[in-house]
Amino acid sequence: MASRNPSRAGPAPEPTRRRLPAAQRRLLILDAALGAFAANGYDGASMDEIAAAAGISKAVVYDHVASKRDLYMQLLDAIRRDVERAVEVALEPLGMDEQQRLHAAADAVYRYVEEQPEASRLLLLELQRANVTPVGRELEQRITDGLARTLVSDPVVFDGHPDRARQVSIFAELLKWAVLGLARWWHSNPDVPRQFLVDSTVALLWPAIEYARTGLVADL
Repeated sequence: MASRNPSRAGPAPEPTRRRLPAAQRRLLILDAALGAFAANGYDGASMDEIAAAAGISKAVVYDHVASKRDLYMQLLDAIRRDVERAVEVALEPLGMDEQQRLHAAADAVYRYVEEQPEASRLLLLELQRANVTPVGRELEQRITDGLARTLVSDPVVFDGHPDRARQVSIFAELLKWAVLGLARWWHSNPDVPRQFLVDSTVALLWPAIEYARTGLVADL
């Protein structure tokens, strides 16, 4: 017959770990993936590393995503939506003229880069890849389209140009890469204050926008 002496009892069982809600696990996975992809790029990051950083098993990670590629695409899409929303919020106030809107949009982009360094680094790494993903291409196109809509809403921009729509699209593409290029440069020069970068962007781009508004390029 087994002894009932308490001094002979075995160790107390460890408390059962509480299972996290699915939404919270997904956030942990995305946060871990952001750190891994931003530090090592897509090819250098591993699912084992991401699972370990999230504090969950790799099998649980695969409960939420189909593959590393799927996880990367979900993360990029989340970043894209965050950037778009940041710019939308910056442009919500009424009564801003076009120069003020340019200032607000540039400040929103650079503020995101400053406050979300890993996310912005990942996004910029994606956009400079030789083979940009569908999410990256969609983001590029949405930025260009948004800029083009803003430009074309001003009736004097490229007024009289024989192919105004195409000229506006080209100009929007140039503006987009000017800002993204400066954001990438800022990663290597983090000592530059954000406000200086915003003011410099407006000072450089606004004359080009005003030039487009004069109609002087109608014969180009």
